[in-house]
Amino acid sequence: MQEQVSHSHDSFEAARAQAAEYMGFTASERIITPKGEVFEIPNPSLLDDEQLARYDALQLEVESWDREDDEIDENGKVIRRGELKEPNRKNGVLVENYHIQLARAIFGDRYEAFKAAGGRAVDVTLIWQKMGRELAERRKADPKSDRGDQIVEAVSDTD
Repeated sequence: MQEQVSHSHDSFEAARAQAAEYMGFTASERIITPKGEVFEIPNPSLLDDEQLARYDALQLEVESWDREDDEIDENGKVIRRGELKEPNRKNGVLVENYHIQLARAIFGDRYEAFKAAGGRAVDVTLIWQKMGRELAERRKADPKSDRGDQIVEAVSDTD
């Protein structure tokens, strides 16, 4: 018996774009500079392997950075972990800002070109926040979404 294929694509990029559309999020945003250079900021869910490795390494490093005091309940249980101290530091020593390190993780060797073209490290953060907000709004507006605003009415026992 032959296995059925539900979709076929002519590229991995096309498959990712369709998956992003299906899941309701933007796959990436491309910034084209006046000189025609293209810088792509991918959705966090669609980082390539190298970006993902750099991002994971950054997140692991951030775990060791200095934080404000944790919020603790009367039993000594942590309710909320303290926010990262700003400016960012580790053992009291200033470290490169998180947004800069995040942009380096996303652009890799192209970070300096991105910066030279007028890009700012916070552009990645802002675009990721925009993507997150768009997804949340889309889910909220979708009546079929389990995260949408739904009104559940009681159904009589006779139905």
